[in-house]
Amino acid sequence: MRDIYELFGRLGVVPVVVLDDADRAIPLARALLEGGVPVMEVTYRTAAAQESIRRIAEAVPEMCVGAGTVLDVKTAEGAQSAGAQFIVSPRLQRAAAHVVPRAEPAVFPRHRHSE
Repeated sequence: MRDIYELFGRLGVVPVVVLDDADRAIPLARALLEGGVPVMEVTYRTAAAQESIRRIAEAVPEMCVGAGTVLDVKTAEGAQSAGAQFIVSPRLQRAAAHVVPRAEPAVFPRHRHSE
């Protein structure tokens, strides 16, 4: 497993994408790589998220693909089985510990900020 923390620190930004169609996942991952961005977070806001992650993980292994908007353990397990290398969640923290016993994928809580 690559060093996610080093990668995030070096890049300073992680593109967050919403994919309605899993057929767009691989071309988008390749375009990001060509642009020098080797990481992307696919949000679980659509039914195509898990299949998109699976396709990217299999076809574009040099892309560090993660899952975002993960709201429950079942979704975290699906993301992990699809090949997500990290999980971003607004509320999945303690429950993720039993899903990810070896810390793979890395789990990041997302904090809401008041404006």
